[in-house]
Amino acid sequence: MPQGASGVISFDNVESPIVRQGLEYWSALKGSRTYPSRTDMNPRALAPLLRNVILLKVVEGGQDYEYRIVGDAHVISHGFSMQGRRVSEIDQFSAGYGAVLKSLFDRVLRKRTAYAFRGWMERVARDKPFLYSESAFMPMGPDEATVDHVLIFSVYTPRDSLDL
Repeated sequence: MPQGASGVISFDNVESPIVRQGLEYWSALKGSRTYPSRTDMNPRALAPLLRNVILLKVVEGGQDYEYRIVGDAHVISHGFSMQGRRVSEIDQFSAGYGAVLKSLFDRVLRKRTAYAFRGWMERVARDKPFLYSESAFMPMGPDEATVDHVLIFSVYTPRDSLDL
């Protein structure tokens, strides 16, 4: 994954094969709909991608998000498990990080569409203090007006510094 600036990227610029597969999986589930329902998910079909997946449940219309599924890649890269926690609790582990995550998830609710993001993440007390990540954030819901889950596929690459 190349080093560079953080921000939203087009799906055509997604470089990670894992994130691309996640986007293809979500797209196949939704078919001609705007987005698929959580009930459309098949864990067996996700098996090759499970270590890179997060499934969030939208809580109170987006006031918070609960981590329902968290793959090992996320646990290893962040240094703690988010499973069963809410985004509002993440600052206990990394000050200010909860607000950053919430803004990424809120975009899915606000726009009701999928998007890809590439960026830097600083880790505390690690031999490789920075990670470069590439992610896709995708809405899921029972109808065109309701997003009740956010599906995420991410990859993380350790870097020694932010020197570009």
